[in-house]
Amino acid sequence: MTDYFEKLPWFIKEYIHTCRWSGFREIQLQTFESFYSTDDHILISAGTSSGKTEAAMFPVIGSLYNNPADGIGALYIGPLKALIDDQFERMGPVLGESELRITGWHGDISQNSKDRLLENPSGILQITPESLQNIISYRPEEIERLFHDLRFVIIDEVHAFMDSDRGMQLICCLQRLEVLAHCEPRRIGLSATIADREDAADWLKGDTGRHVSIVYDGSIDRRDIRIHYNAFPLPDEGTGDIERKKAVTAYYLQLFKETHGYNCIVFTNSRQDAEMTAKSLRIVSEKKGFPDEVSIHHGSISKEYRKNAEARLKDPSVKSTTVATVTLELGIDVGDLDRIVQIDAPFTCSGLVQRMGRSGRRGNGQKLILMCNEDDNEWWSTVDGVCMSLVKAIAMSELVLREGWTEPADTDDMPFGLLYHQTMEYLRAGLGAKFSSLVSDVLSLHPFRNITKEQYRLMIKNLVNLGHIEVMDDNTLLIGPNAERIVFNREFCSVFSTKKEIIVKTEGKTVGSIQNLPQVDELIQLAGHVWMVVKVSADKSSVEVVEADGEACNPWRSGTPPTHTRIMRKMLEVLQSDEDYPYIDEASRERLLTSRELARSNGMTDMFSERKGGYRMYPWIGTKQFDTLRRILQKTIGTDKVRAFQPYYIDIRSNLSPDQIIGKVNRYIDSHDPISLIYDEDLLRYGKYDKFIPDSLLIKEFASHRLDFDFEL
Repeated sequence: MTDYFEKLPWFIKEYIHTCRWSGFREIQLQTFESFYSTDDHILISAGTSSGKTEAAMFPVIGSLYNNPADGIGALYIGPLKALIDDQFERMGPVLGESELRITGWHGDISQNSKDRLLENPSGILQITPESLQNIISYRPEEIERLFHDLRFVIIDEVHAFMDSDRGMQLICCLQRLEVLAHCEPRRIGLSATIADREDAADWLKGDTGRHVSIVYDGSIDRRDIRIHYNAFPLPDEGTGDIERKKAVTAYYLQLFKETHGYNCIVFTNSRQDAEMTAKSLRIVSEKKGFPDEVSIHHGSISKEYRKNAEARLKDPSVKSTTVATVTLELGIDVGDLDRIVQIDAPFTCSGLVQRMGRSGRRGNGQKLILMCNEDDNEWWSTVDGVCMSLVKAIAMSELVLREGWTEPADTDDMPFGLLYHQTMEYLRAGLGAKFSSLVSDVLSLHPFRNITKEQYRLMIKNLVNLGHIEVMDDNTLLIGPNAERIVFNREFCSVFSTKKEIIVKTEGKTVGSIQNLPQVDELIQLAGHVWMVVKVSADKSSVEVVEADGEACNPWRSGTPPTHTRIMRKMLEVLQSDEDYPYIDEASRERLLTSRELARSNGMTDMFSERKGGYRMYPWIGTKQFDTLRRILQKTIGTDKVRAFQPYYIDIRSNLSPDQIIGKVNRYIDSHDPISLIYDEDLLRYGKYDKFIPDSLLIKEFASHRLDFDFEL
């Protein structure tokens, strides 16, 4: 193979021979070079199934085997319990009979396994950020014994952490760990293909001061996208639902054709869509004589159902289809997939890349079929006759295929809710602290670098007034009585809030959960099946169901990620252009042609279109910038004269000319602070711990993170 092969211990060599590898992949060779020739942190950015896990783990395992650590030698941090379990299983055959220990640690791991590690710390610890936070908080006196010889921290799915509170919490945990254990481990980050690798490297580095070597797959992936357009008409007054039913039936027959005989995942953008798709596709499959072909996977069905879906995808003896949401977007091993089907354009280009990357293992090209659906029953299906879903699908495909672009991380520069969490974590671990210690040990953590000492003092004073912090005579700060129930709760380790859902059971087994409590005899849809409720528990926390026929719909509420300006501008380019796209079908081509004609005739491509009493404005900017523009127009033209359909258009009643309107916007930006755009009715407290933060600080955070003056008209 190469000289790097000789550096690996005997059991990894055996594993490589058993797997019949002919050589290392390019991403692995680059990683080995950085690992052995530098002391840098390493960021590995490559597609799913590119071999980046082995690129990171092989040299780390070899290093710990050849020179055992006096304690835990490496941390593997993953965003999901399922991903940690998956990596634990994957590393078993690699470690073989080496006796190098690997330990999983999260809420579902047995206490006996954790106790064995605490008694005799060694090897590799695989853990979630929340469990790591718990160890640091509840065992501060053990940290140095456990981690003083920690040499490596491997962070999987870096892109999933970068723009989240969990990612900032993780950086805080690592900094606290290094201080308490007096260690300086190398960080190795694994990420899907991302455009801004320097941004990811800065996140990985934090405040360590160590250089980051960036390793990425420079070759152009063989990516194949095909877009199919489907139209679902309104029911006709004369013929009823006949034409609509024909269109829906044709759609699911086409979906069956695209999935049958392939090992594939069908991704949807919501749990409700996943349920509807799985049920309808299963009906078609059963009628075709393949009753067990379709599974479902999302966050509200039981672990048993999800595990079954994953096992079927990994089984080389069968070809199966799993309808899924974001739960299968991350790097859980699901075997060798032939293709991916995406129902409607995903919310982000990074999501598109991640989902497409689930296929194409072992050097095969990535293949994604994007089913773009226009339903006349949904009022948002078109904008002034233009099929925005189709235009967005093409725009995102162009950005990914031609430009290799994905969204940069959208981080919160003033995370006061996280600062509350880390402050209380710090105080509950000891016997109190002076404000100066909080400043030096908590405010100094990397995620809080934009928060001033004065702002922190204001937050602490508010917590004293709330009874969350007590001040002793010598100015020592302690956890107050009103915070004890919160801070010493087992859920305090997490920085995100979860809504309690209603557990659904059948014959004693959990099917999953739903958000709204149903009544007896009501039909619900879950795990791809329809169920009838036969019993509601006394405390209304669970229901018993039996399988039934019929139609049901139980929607889940969840947030929608913002659309980036780059996508909106690319959509405008698609409408302005006459370019043909070889990856779209004939129905897409015809619908794109009519969309272009309508967009040009109604003024959509010119920004302003005259309407009675004013204009319809099409700014073609991202969600955050669009909302900022809407607020500016409401301030300068009048709240009752501006109405918006985000992020596509803003209706303005005004006698001003377009140039005068743009002039007003630009002058407002030049002379005002974004804080001036915040209304009393704005929801400032959207984080788990924001209710403990004074309004004056939340207003600053809202203006910093939710508004943006940086746009051009």
